[in-house]
Amino acid sequence: MEDEPRLAELVAATKYVLLDFDGPICDLFAGLPADVLADAALNELEAFVGGPVDEELTDIDDPLDLLDGVSEIYPELTARVDASVRALEVDAAAEAPLTVGAEDFLRACAESGRPVAVVSNNGAEAVHKVLALYGLSELVGHVEGRDPDPRLMKPDPTPLLRAMRALNATAAETTMIGDSSSDILAAQAGGVAAVALLSTPPPPGTDQLWVDGMDTLAGLFRDQRP
Repeated sequence: MEDEPRLAELVAATKYVLLDFDGPICDLFAGLPADVLADAALNELEAFVGGPVDEELTDIDDPLDLLDGVSEIYPELTARVDASVRALEVDAAAEAPLTVGAEDFLRACAESGRPVAVVSNNGAEAVHKVLALYGLSELVGHVEGRDPDPRLMKPDPTPLLRAMRALNATAAETTMIGDSSSDILAAQAGGVAAVALLSTPPPPGTDQLWVDGMDTLAGLFRDQRP
């Protein structure tokens, strides 16, 4: 972990937390892989269409990418495919292991008086499933799941802005924590500070605050109080 003083300064200034779901809280597709869910959603799409679907969709191995593609090619079927993906995500959530340090981090936020909103491109139903499964629901003040319009998924900042409104938070007091470029880009677009959760350091010269695990973040949020 580099630039610890700057990271500690950011954490100390953070009064509200926006937290991604798949990765920082759990490994959503550990039990039911994403490509299996994408295939299941594609099969349902074929049933909706009544035959083979556009070949641009047939090799997609991520359900969110499939949903995005459907919104472009079959916009009239977007809501039906979204409902299918949401149900499949809940099935995956039932088998998703908790990320090491995730519970400790959420408890550290609660102990230090920092409200947390989960902001995910996955459906809110899957988020609530995992939180309930591990007894963490009371530690999360708001869940902002995927909007029915796939265009409003991160990196669009809309879900972050909605989550901040739900927490009565300002951008200056809020930090987004996520493990993908869409999290960081959404934070930048929304004027929110961001910390990347990375397994390996970013390229040299990257001006991005990062940590190597949720357990590391838990310690920082306990030590640096707003």
